[in-house]
Amino acid sequence: MAKTFWDILNLRFEFEELTNGYQMPEGSDINTIEWFVENGHRSNSLRNGFDDAMQIAKTILTESDKYVNRTETENYRPGPA
Repeated sequence: MAKTFWDILNLRFEFEELTNGYQMPEGSDINTIEWFVENGHRSNSLRNGFDDAMQIAKTILTESDKYVNRTETENYRPGPA
């Protein structure tokens, strides 16, 4: 089931709270979340809340991809044949 805007916003807040003090770029924009999924394990895998933060990050990316793909499909307008 797709998450609402508010669900994602709450997940971002929870991600920021969990990763406060981690060795990573600051914030929770999509680039930071992508970085965390790809590289976050290097310096942070033993920190408290890492597994939860990783799951949240993956959920946010999945929902973001759904939105981007849906938007691209809705905006696609084929030219005249």
